Amino acid sequence: MTAATAHSVPIPHSDEQIPVIGFGSGTSWQWKKKASESTAVSADKPSNVDPDLVQSIVDALETGFSHVDTAEFYTTRPDVGQAVNDYLKKHPEKKRSDVFVTDKYNSHPPDTPNVLADGSIRGPYASLKQGLQLMKLDYIDLFLLHTADTPDGLSLEDAWREMIRLRDEGLVKNIGVSNFDVPHLQQLQKATSVLPQVLQLEFHPYLQNQSPGVHEFCRNNNILIEAYGPLVPITKAKEGPLIPLLAELTAKYGVSETQILLKWAHSFGVVTVTTSSKIERMKDILGVFDLELSAEDLKKITDVGNSWFFRAFAIPPLPTWDEQLKKERNVLNI
Repeated sequence: MTAATAHSVPIPHSDEQIPVIGFGSGTSWQWKKKASESTAVSADKPSNVDPDLVQSIVDALETGFSHVDTAEFYTTRPDVGQAVNDYLKKHPEKKRSDVFVTDKYNSHPPDTPNVLADGSIRGPYASLKQGLQLMKLDYIDLFLLHTADTPDGLSLEDAWREMIRLRDEGLVKNIGVSNFDVPHLQQLQKATSVLPQVLQLEFHPYLQNQSPGVHEFCRNNNILIEAYGPLVPITKAKEGPLIPLLAELTAKYGVSETQILLKWAHSFGVVTVTTSSKIERMKDILGVFDLELSAEDLKKITDVGNSWFFRAFAIPPLPTWDEQLKKERNVLNI
């Protein structure tokens, strides 16, 4: 049997721990916020918040989440900052260090010029400085390059050097990347000899390898993998072959499909990010810590998942690897 998952795991090359379940403010939250004039962020209203999202983050923290994920692209930085500060004011027994905050750099933010007043290109350093002001926080626990894309005039190597500078100055405690493949990771390694501490990417049974060799590279180079979209098989790919197996396992263990999929991801040592607006669903998500799945059932999920291919988030350059990944796995839905 797999042991109950620890609530947090060590971050490589750091004294910090990261909670293994994060509460996300992307997916449906960002589109809800962007769709309303009263909540959408704009050049003249950069601090607009969605009160529903703020309350849901507070609810999540009070339910037992301790990790909140945001990104410049989501435009939910102000919401996360307000929620964290509201929660800490409401609970004076808690400290800033009790809430782990992840943020991500957007290389082409809307309504934001990428050339700064001094003529330099706006990179992760300026982005994070602005983000801290919007969130009213002194530091971020984990800051990521959201993609391998950079604005004209700023190389990927120089963007990564800015990330290193942010960590050196204490504005962020840990640095990483998101949606990178092995060639881009090697590009950072060659330029600076400093690899990301964390790689965030889409990970679920239908997408166990987002690009050739990426998990092996991370294992060999001590990079922690953090998964977004761990519930894709029951949210965006309901036509996939896992549905009957998940029904069987939920009946066997008396738990939700959500818990089954999260436990499967955690069995690989992967940190997960998911979300909900309902407190009961939040409680169900956190119930994964009390779940144990047999090695046999975990393997069933892996094997059935590997028979089918589904990428929910087509973020370049990763889709360019899809045909190779399908052929390598000999999947049914080529």
